[in-house]
Amino acid sequence: MLSSEVSSILIMLLLLGWCISLMRQNRVLKRENVRLLEKTGEYDDMKNEAKEILKSSTEVKTVKSLRKRYGLSLIDAKEIVDSVK
Repeated sequence: MLSSEVSSILIMLLLLGWCISLMRQNRVLKRENVRLLEKTGEYDDMKNEAKEILKSSTEVKTVKSLRKRYGLSLIDAKEIVDSVK
């Protein structure tokens, strides 16, 4: 009985460690993605496009448009739109 509880706790701790590791890797990859977008100038293109779309559309439609065109996450597209408002 006690060994199964200990095993369960160990498994949960391993899964927690793995999740933390994945979150760190995700954060590093996001930073690298932004760096590359800025380096290539594509980030500026996205911001300019967001400005143009916002002139004739809503914020939600602008976010949807950026996500569709550039394959951005919801958060990334929203950040770009917020930066040009």
